[in-house]
Amino acid sequence: MPRSPGRSLAALALSLFAASCSSAPDKVQSGPTTPPLKQCGTEVVKRGDGYNGAARECIWQAYRSHEPSEFTTTRYTIEGDPVTYRLEVTLTGVVVVVNSKDRYALRGVFRHECRNLERIMQEGTEDRFGFALSACSGGGADRFAVP
Repeated sequence: MPRSPGRSLAALALSLFAASCSSAPDKVQSGPTTPPLKQCGTEVVKRGDGYNGAARECIWQAYRSHEPSEFTTTRYTIEGDPVTYRLEVTLTGVVVVVNSKDRYALRGVFRHECRNLERIMQEGTEDRFGFALSACSGGGADRFAVP
C-alpha cells in the first residue's frame, strides 16, 4: 500500500523532534581564551561638547602597555549624522570599527586592523587630542584618523 505524503512528513517531524531531545550533552570546543577588555569609556561629541579626555588617555596608555582595552567615540557631522569609532587595543595593535551613518560619505560598518596608533593634537585646541592610525588592513584604508 503506498504511503501518504502527510504520514511521511509526520514521521520525519517526529524523528527530528526525537533527535533534538537527545540526552547526550553537546561537546563544546574550547579554544584560546581572550582576556577581558578594560573599559576605558565612551564619549559623544556634538558641536564640540562631550569630549572625554580621561577615556582617551586611558586608551592611549593601554596601547602603550599592550593592555587589551576598549574606547568608543561618536562624533556628529555638520549635517547631524553620527559616525562611531570603536577602538580596541589588542596584544598586537588596534582594531577600529567605524560605523558611519553619514548621508554624504561612505555609509556602513568598516573594520580596520592597525599596528600603529599615534596621539595627534586636535586642530584649534591646546589640550584635546585624537588618534592617527597606520599600517592598517581591512576597511579600504591603510592610514586614517580618529578625531
